[in-house]
Amino acid sequence: MERKIRARLKYQMALPVFFLIICFIVSVSYAGEEGRLYVVGMGPAGPDLTAPRALAVIEKADVILCSPGMPKKFERFGKSIDPKKVAFNPWEGIYGKEAKKLKKTNYKKWLQQVENQTKKVQDFVLQQIKAGKTVVMMDGGDPCVYGPSLHRLLNGFDDKYFEVIPGMSAFNAASAALKRTMTGENTKFVMLTAPSSLFGDFYEKGDEILRDISKYETTMVFYMALSSIDKLVEKFKKYYPPKLPMAVVYYAGYSEKEQVLRSTLGTILDDLKKVDETWIGLLIIGECAK
Repeated sequence: MERKIRARLKYQMALPVFFLIICFIVSVSYAGEEGRLYVVGMGPAGPDLTAPRALAVIEKADVILCSPGMPKKFERFGKSIDPKKVAFNPWEGIYGKEAKKLKKTNYKKWLQQVENQTKKVQDFVLQQIKAGKTVVMMDGGDPCVYGPSLHRLLNGFDDKYFEVIPGMSAFNAASAALKRTMTGENTKFVMLTAPSSLFGDFYEKGDEILRDISKYETTMVFYMALSSIDKLVEKFKKYYPPKLPMAVVYYAGYSEKEQVLRSTLGTILDDLKKVDETWIGLLIIGECAK
């Protein structure tokens, strides 16, 4: 009898401890049910150049952040995006015609606009994550190569809350279009850049870096260069000969639109007039452009 009483007392004493353990396990379990943000690279063109994993993540998304034109682009994948899932355009006020105009006329105001939009996006995403939602931010090309999401919107955002699903970049598609290796026998390195990165948004920086690079055999790949190609050519002519090979790959990865224009530093400005496109094109400079 005494043994039974002791056993019952031990059992009763153990109950609160057991209850606390169960509560702890449950709380940890629920804490692990936070949502997640996926920054998805959509590749440079259609579904054949986009990772299947990216499509799977988009399909399971609760909330989508994307530019207005992305749903239509997504239709080329034979799928559609539920309009109810699209929260808003995360790049509003940062990119687009009006933003581009503001950037030129009032740079400080544009920077403030960028800061405000970045805060809006990050606060919204964090709120959704805390609510257990899966959020997808659709980015063109590869988000890690001049992708606007990581460069602007998620600058300073805690890494633990998001994952990047890479996509093929325009650089990969353009290299394939040229049918040349970007790392030829004499090439010392491959440089991916943009005029704004090298010379500033308004070409206000010096060109000493270009002078130094000219000493080496280099493959140079310029994003967003066509709109200011005249200024870029002026810089290059200081340090390179007119025969320097240049090529522009328009609509890299788009099988129905892709076009390769091969030229040289001395003739590039005249040759560009033959093509009616002043934005969507990757400029490649070096022996691989021959």
